[in-house]
Amino acid sequence: MQQEEILKRLKEPFTSEEIEWKIQATTQDKSRGMAVAYIDSRAIQRRLDEVVGAFNWQNNYAIWQDKSQICGLSIFNEERGEWVTKYDGAENTDYEPIKGGLSDAFKRAAIQWGIGRYLYELTGLWVDIEQKGKSWVIKDNQYAKIEAMYNKEVAKIFAAKRGNIPAADDSVSAGNKPDADNSESAGNKKAQPTPQQKSKPSADLSEYRVQSVKPSGKESQLLELLNSNDEVVSAYVRNSNDNLKVGAVLQDVDMVQKNSSFGPYNLINGYKIAG
Repeated sequence: MQQEEILKRLKEPFTSEEIEWKIQATTQDKSRGMAVAYIDSRAIQRRLDEVVGAFNWQNNYAIWQDKSQICGLSIFNEERGEWVTKYDGAENTDYEPIKGGLSDAFKRAAIQWGIGRYLYELTGLWVDIEQKGKSWVIKDNQYAKIEAMYNKEVAKIFAAKRGNIPAADDSVSAGNKPDADNSESAGNKKAQPTPQQKSKPSADLSEYRVQSVKPSGKESQLLELLNSNDEVVSAYVRNSNDNLKVGAVLQDVDMVQKNSSFGPYNLINGYKIAG
């Protein structure tokens, strides 16, 4: 198989059955949440087996700065008779730190080969959610809506990549912010980028009020924040701060979206506490 054909097949979209979904943010009343897409390591492994063969790819890991993992994903190039390796890394996760770090590093190395890279172009989808244990999950009756959105977005993305850009669509954008009354009126909605499409909140979303503070690991804290759109956003802070209390207002928040083996999450790199 030619190199160009291998790369093309590696970059092909995954079926909706292979995609996993996780709630990234919720409305204040916890009735709606933004679902974002991700793939697990097994889907990547299957893709590599199918495209290059199980004996023609390998991965190697190394520890980087104690709490991070580097993964080198190698594919054998038959035309050149040698292994070609692409690297990326990830920090250990809060839950099952080493296992999560290894999985994240592998998935990021796969992105270097183009596997699943298009997922960063997808918009999020606001769906109905329900509580299950200590988590909030997507209601079963929402998955048909999610699948239809995913197939439509993927078709649009890959049509654009081939230079066949479809005509403008006047239907409701999958990433629209829910109205305060949770209605489905397209005329009352404004398209909003997903956390995967932005590394930092826009100016109107850079101020947050702390709703809850929980310890996470030895040094980190998990914050539940309310932004100016009355959406609840969860985010981690690496270093504990006694001044982070319920009711505190955070300004100039530098929030970035990260990926783990359990899906995307938010990490706050910097902030100021309002006086």
